[in-house]
Amino acid sequence: MTLQEAVAVPCKGVSATKAASVNEENGAINGSSLLEVEQGFIVPDHNAFGNSFRDYLKESERKAGVEEFYRNHHLNQTFEVATKKKEEYSKLNRAEMSIWECFELLNHFVDASDPDLDEPQIEHLLQTAEAIRKDYPNEDWLHLTALIHVNSPLAAASKIWRAASMVTPITHRKFLEVNPDSSNPVYSTKLGIYKENCGLENVTMTWGHDEYMYLVAKENKTTLPPVALYIIRFHSFASLYTHGAYTSLMDDKDKEMLEWLKIFAWVAQYHIQIF
Repeated sequence: MTLQEAVAVPCKGVSATKAASVNEENGAINGSSLLEVEQGFIVPDHNAFGNSFRDYLKESERKAGVEEFYRNHHLNQTFEVATKKKEEYSKLNRAEMSIWECFELLNHFVDASDPDLDEPQIEHLLQTAEAIRKDYPNEDWLHLTALIHVNSPLAAASKIWRAASMVTPITHRKFLEVNPDSSNPVYSTKLGIYKENCGLENVTMTWGHDEYMYLVAKENKTTLPPVALYIIRFHSFASLYTHGAYTSLMDDKDKEMLEWLKIFAWVAQYHIQIF
């Protein structure tokens, strides 16, 4: 199936399929090694606003909007909200459309949580996919993953703070103190409701477009490899792949997937006007 054929496939919610050669036992990509791929992507000197990347302290009109976004996000993303939204949206009964129809909706959606970019999400998807394609031309599954990784506008149906942003595990002690769940004594223990090395697959993350797109691809029986679903679900989990937080929750599968996640997130975060 070509990329054009893949994006034209209608499905429940939002989805796409792309064949890949995968080891069914561990989800590894057959015939691929990150050590064999030269990383040609170069980080630009500055973001779309002329500032350093991920500078949340630089005073600007954009900074004020980002701060307000995260204030609402941290106040409202509780375990109850995350579990209810996951249950609600996992029914995949919101709409049925092709990937390109979703792209057209994303042409009117800007990620309010991003301090570096002020562009419609469709541009972010296309630029990320093109940057990935240039550096990893033989990994067609990764090109498609980049193209659809935030392609879930239906998750933004009501509250903007649920539509985007960085993600973190709900009810882990590191979750921000302003959140109402922080007063729950069970959630305030070292690992919250989780067990050490339980695996991120078993962790409830903050609700947003990443979780929704992951559910859509999974429930539509996508032929994308497991690592692609992992990237879709955790590409905004910056505290993990940037700062090494929450590693006590990781299992062996997470450790195997982490290298691809880091590569994808690097390109997705720092691309600007790749065309």
